Amino acid sequence: MSDMAADMDGHELNKCLGLLALSQTEVAVRLGVTTRTVRRWQAGEQKIPRWVIELLGAWNQLQLRNLPWGADLETFWFGDENQIRSHHDHDEALMQIVQRVAARRGPAVPWRVNLRDHSATLGSISVRFYRLASNSFSLASYSRSDLQPDINRDKTLIEDAVAAFAAAVSQALHTKPNQAWDE
Repeated sequence: MSDMAADMDGHELNKCLGLLALSQTEVAVRLGVTTRTVRRWQAGEQKIPRWVIELLGAWNQLQLRNLPWGADLETFWFGDENQIRSHHDHDEALMQIVQRVAARRGPAVPWRVNLRDHSATLGSISVRFYRLASNSFSLASYSRSDLQPDINRDKTLIEDAVAAFAAAVSQALHTKPNQAWDE
């Protein structure tokens, strides 16, 4: 769950869009709604749907952490609604993982992150990531050399790996904002 309030008014929406540096048109495209709908939300003529508030909250939290969010340009260009929804779901899930790990005061132990190899390792555990066209990342695989992999048993460790990888991506993008994090 994001840090956004249960309800959002037009003023709060405008503030949120300012933080994300999104225009009416840009947010409409990213959300798959019309600019007229965004204007109605901003004017208070139409209630902002819960899913929009949650997604904007996730985007704001990712933005504050200097992490990429949203679908890539090609996805919007070709109007791939399923892919856009997948990106929305990914952004919310990534933010939830990062927030859960932050609530635990960060990863329990330091992970070794290799952005070029798209991996995070901790002893016998290796978690690999895909780099997305939007410059974000998603989980690719996880393995263990000491035990049979068990996602349920190792969920906390995998979340820690995601948070450690996110921190490394954030640092790389902060240092070199116009480059991909694995260059």
